[in-house]
Amino acid sequence: MSTSKPAESSGSSSSSRDAAPVTVVRGRDEHLRALRETAFDVLVIGGGISGAAVARDAARRGFRTALVEALDFAWGTSSRSSRLVHGGLRYLEHFELDLVFEASQERRTLLRIATHLVRPLEFLFPIFRDGRIGKRKLDAGMWLYDALSLFRNIERHQMLDTRAMLAREPRLRAEGLLGGARYFDAQVDDAKLVVTTILAAVETGADVANRAEVTNIDASDWPGHRVTVRDVESGRELEVDALAIVNATGVWAEHVLGRIGTGPPTTGRAPAPTSGVQIKPSRGTHIHVARERIGHAGALIFEAPQDGRVMFVLPWREDLTIIGTTDEYFDGEPRDVAATPEEIAYLLEATNRLLPASKLGPEDVISAWAGLRPLVAPTAAGDEGAVSRDFEVHEHPHGIFTLSGGKLTSHRRMAEETVDRVQAFLAPAGVPAARKVDTDKVPLPGARFRDLGTLRDGIRARAGTHGLGTDTADRLTRAYGTRAERVLDLVQRDRRLGEKILPERPHVLAEAVYSVRNEMAMHVEDVLFRRTRIGLETRNGTSRAARRVATVMATEMGWTSEQEAEEVKRATAFRAADDTAIRDLASRLPGDP
Repeated sequence: MSTSKPAESSGSSSSSRDAAPVTVVRGRDEHLRALRETAFDVLVIGGGISGAAVARDAARRGFRTALVEALDFAWGTSSRSSRLVHGGLRYLEHFELDLVFEASQERRTLLRIATHLVRPLEFLFPIFRDGRIGKRKLDAGMWLYDALSLFRNIERHQMLDTRAMLAREPRLRAEGLLGGARYFDAQVDDAKLVVTTILAAVETGADVANRAEVTNIDASDWPGHRVTVRDVESGRELEVDALAIVNATGVWAEHVLGRIGTGPPTTGRAPAPTSGVQIKPSRGTHIHVARERIGHAGALIFEAPQDGRVMFVLPWREDLTIIGTTDEYFDGEPRDVAATPEEIAYLLEATNRLLPASKLGPEDVISAWAGLRPLVAPTAAGDEGAVSRDFEVHEHPHGIFTLSGGKLTSHRRMAEETVDRVQAFLAPAGVPAARKVDTDKVPLPGARFRDLGTLRDGIRARAGTHGLGTDTADRLTRAYGTRAERVLDLVQRDRRLGEKILPERPHVLAEAVYSVRNEMAMHVEDVLFRRTRIGLETRNGTSRAARRVATVMATEMGWTSEQEAEEVKRATAFRAADDTAIRDLASRLPGDP
């Protein structure tokens, strides 16, 4: 099988703009044409963080790489997490020291190669007289946490007494408070990290397509696998030829393995009997509330009073709070996952116990979202929270590698080990890697700058000349890094695109246009819930935001008025199941005994 090798991208620069050549993202039709016409070394199935990272790694090593995603990039687990890049403090309880060590190293790498997306976050861990963890145990755990990061975390931990804890977070429950710890992890927009990693793969030579579903894998005549892919948008099918396949579909991994050598798509979750892959999905639910309702200064990690499970109260943007998460096994269809009234009640009850003045109720929930963790099935029944977050790579059949398990923080390392396996497989076929792995050194798109503060100041200054506020400028800096300049270029050419999507949020219409032209957004839903997240940051504004975004996308996409109206309905419906859970909980309360 012949292959073509993508050109090496350029090195870093101190310029505020990206030093790499400006890559015009090819249209989806061009990518689909390349999928039909090119003989690939590696085909990645799945456009979440794992698949995106594998595609980036494989392309950077010089393999001719393709990626297909049945829905949108980051549609599933990778846009529904706690949005943390963390070492996994709670994994220490289960003695998963290797996992914590690896995650701590990867946290440091991501802070370096994705500086605009990944930001340090200070945590407080309060301990109470009625909790499982005492002060000595917490202090010992914190020293171990620092040691596993080789004492190179943002800062070392600090133990605080009761007075110091309340000085930092006055609304904490004072009753039984024994003090706690201060330490650092990091926060990220998970969906934006996926899209940015996809772009990094594209700019290194990969061909990618969202809304492109694998319906059949013919593995009967190696060398090469023939993969049937259905373009979900048009209904047309195409065949992709690849030497190696990486199944990085997370909770859908067994679905994909069930399509090896089959005809029409299957809905069952049973894998090929000898695949060795068993996924046990665990549902994690989160909610947004207004920060002012809680009044917390920073991030909090604590034990839920109901069952001792570790939970988070996290700042998001300037005015929102994320509360999460639950951890319940899920045996339904992955596309049907949604928050439940019981889980939302659990999150509210735990937060009210920690911060009693909040008195949060269902009416305070701005939005909810639920995602599925693709956990490797345990060998014996047990608590979901105790199941390992480590990952596994299985090869079956010949040349088809399934990556399962893992966590957001360790995605780059997971991809590296997976592509190591693929590289060893391809070498005897006469397809060596052209370059060594370097994904821990090369900045992601938008991250080629020396100082974030200097970049932010420059974006603020330019945004101000277009009438945009600092809230919008800071959002653009964090979301796009140096490429915020390209969003501002759109505003400069069309002042209307500088208007906010919603008056109460910092996002502007230019982001919708940029998402279509540069981030492969195809639907209003893609923009609201994954490219910008504004769809989760408003209680009643989703329909308004959808109409505003649909208006500018219609011009870009060539939609008719009927298609535009359908896009608004589709985007509004995306939240329906989670919003129903919030309403159901509210309707139950008046009748509670």
